[in-house]
Amino acid sequence: MEKKDVVETRLAGREVKIWIEYLQQAIRDTPGRLEDAAKYISTMIGISLTIFLAIVQSDGRFEITTSVKVALLAWLFSLLLSFFVIFPFRYRCSSLSAKSIERMHRRIIRLKWSLLTTSALSYLAALTILVFKLM
Repeated sequence: MEKKDVVETRLAGREVKIWIEYLQQAIRDTPGRLEDAAKYISTMIGISLTIFLAIVQSDGRFEITTSVKVALLAWLFSLLLSFFVIFPFRYRCSSLSAKSIERMHRRIIRLKWSLLTTSALSYLAALTILVFKLM
């Protein structure tokens, strides 16, 4: 008798169980981490906007062109998106269904990740525009 399709396994060891629990906990903590990142980026946006406005006020010959307006709008858009990451939306799921809860959790992560990424890209675009304008 041949043993072609027989797969032998053994119970997961203690170390494997620890790493699986670590991964599950990291997945559960992801929305909180994204919210923390959004708090940091909104703080950085506020600080850099304050610095930029101080530079503009001290230099009376700085003119507000279309590119500066676009950069300021991108800056404010970035700040708004970072607030949306922190804002607690109402998510709907069946509290009795593990699959429904898991799908909701994935939607939360996907939404917060896309908002945070767009916020960061918008912030970097605004900074790039304004740095080149100040040069």
